[in-house]
Amino acid sequence: MLAFRVMASNLNNPRKIFVGTGGAVYVAEAGTGGRDKCWLDAGAKTCIGLTGSITKIADGTRARVVTGLPSTASTDGRDAEGAAAVIVHGDRYFVLLGDGRVGARGTGQLGVDGAIAGDLISTVPGKVRARVLANLGAFEARHDPDRGAGPGAAAGDPALDSNPYAMVAFRGGFAIVDAAGNDLLWLSPEGAISVLAVFPTQIERAPSSGVGKKREALEVQSVPTSVAVGPDGALYVGELTGFPFGVDKARIWRVEPGHTPQVYASGFTNISDIAFEGRNLLVLEIASDGLRDPQSPGALIRLAPDGARTVILSRGLVFPTGLAVGKRAIYISNDGIYPGSGRGPHGEVISLPA
Repeated sequence: MLAFRVMASNLNNPRKIFVGTGGAVYVAEAGTGGRDKCWLDAGAKTCIGLTGSITKIADGTRARVVTGLPSTASTDGRDAEGAAAVIVHGDRYFVLLGDGRVGARGTGQLGVDGAIAGDLISTVPGKVRARVLANLGAFEARHDPDRGAGPGAAAGDPALDSNPYAMVAFRGGFAIVDAAGNDLLWLSPEGAISVLAVFPTQIERAPSSGVGKKREALEVQSVPTSVAVGPDGALYVGELTGFPFGVDKARIWRVEPGHTPQVYASGFTNISDIAFEGRNLLVLEIASDGLRDPQSPGALIRLAPDGARTVILSRGLVFPTGLAVGKRAIYISNDGIYPGSGRGPHGEVISLPA
């Protein structure tokens, strides 16, 4: 396996990576939450604030070049949602913001600091000055392409769950996956949103709850977390899958607009990102033994066009969340669900030879 080096550490929940002109590396930091509005999420206190950012790594230095982005996180700063992906063009930053929970009428549910959560924005360096290009949470509320419901539906909560999580430049606009919406969207150059694909559920058996207990059949959502343009011009989408986060259950879809999505490859586990390296597809697993195993390492796998697979890195990968390929190196966001300070792992960007 290849060795890696740490390019930057103490990042706050680092997510997707973009390699810009001249080899500069940009990483979206989901932040550490805040104190504007708090609520209970699966029994844990979660709060929102403006701690998200974009960091630039170049010439051996790093700097937060965009700050003040919305961020939700637990009170210890872990498991944040916020800035999920970034694309840089000149002095303009296109930033995809996750956690777009909205009411049934498309209005935000996250308070003042969460006003642009769930949006695709453009901004310039410095404290964020957002121009909203697309309100993806509102689109999910109006159209609900997968005909699903937010996690609070069973309790009568009218909020819908939307979590835009990855994007790529495509046909003059942006192709965007909504991890909670289970769909692939396209934002046209004119600003119109359309649905390119909706990804189907799978049936899995629930984890055993004891000897002799019947394992319940569960309908498991796709949870797409990554999108890339292939050498053939088609879009490729990797999925995390939902609970129980089964081993070898994640698929990679090939999407050609106007055609039914096709499974390009299967048998992966909890995919967090994908990127092409020539004709080979690199696949990043956040937990190669499944997310229910807290000790599971991540894995970076090279998938050849003939289907051959090679694990090129696993040791040292701890919940990796982002992947990008440059001219001479592969970049990974590591320790991607942790804040950059405190005890335990720290968010970092690592590189290894391409």
